[in-house]
Amino acid sequence: MPVQLTQKERMYLQDAKSQEELCIAKYNHYSSIVQSPQLKQILQWAGQQETHHHQTISDLLQGRTPQMGGSGQTTTVNQIISQFATGASMSAGTRGRTSGGQQTQGQSMMASNTQFTGQGGLSDQQICQDLLSTEKAVSDMYDHAVFEASSLPLRQAFNHIQKEEQEHAFALFKYMEQMGWYQPQ
Repeated sequence: MPVQLTQKERMYLQDAKSQEELCIAKYNHYSSIVQSPQLKQILQWAGQQETHHHQTISDLLQGRTPQMGGSGQTTTVNQIISQFATGASMSAGTRGRTSGGQQTQGQSMMASNTQFTGQGGLSDQQICQDLLSTEKAVSDMYDHAVFEASSLPLRQAFNHIQKEEQEHAFALFKYMEQMGWYQPQ
């Protein structure tokens, strides 16, 4: 059954498509310049899901009901997190800290974003911060869109994509926490 879209739904979908294109570009670019193999894996995984989101949005704009079973990947956010948590050379909270729990000078410099590395001029930490901010904004967009959707397939699609966007943000958060770059208060 074709999905009939209201003008407002079409507007949300077009905005979502633009956001997904930006996410794909960021994940593809950043995965090619990050220094950490663990971070590269997270970015490649999230980028593949963003490509699936883009296809879902394109299907909806064409009036087709998308398949919401995921992107066909067996990798979940929990698997991604456990892979870098168990394979990491440093455990959560130890990088950039002294035995007394105080930040070292290197940690303070990273926190102030004054260190630049990689071909893109951004450190892995700055890349994570940019992507986490992006995921927050995109998730917020889907949060609003789901309440404007009048059909069940559209609501389900928005809800499903938002859940995956939150998983991307969680994977980034856990990586940043492990590296000592994000400390929950």
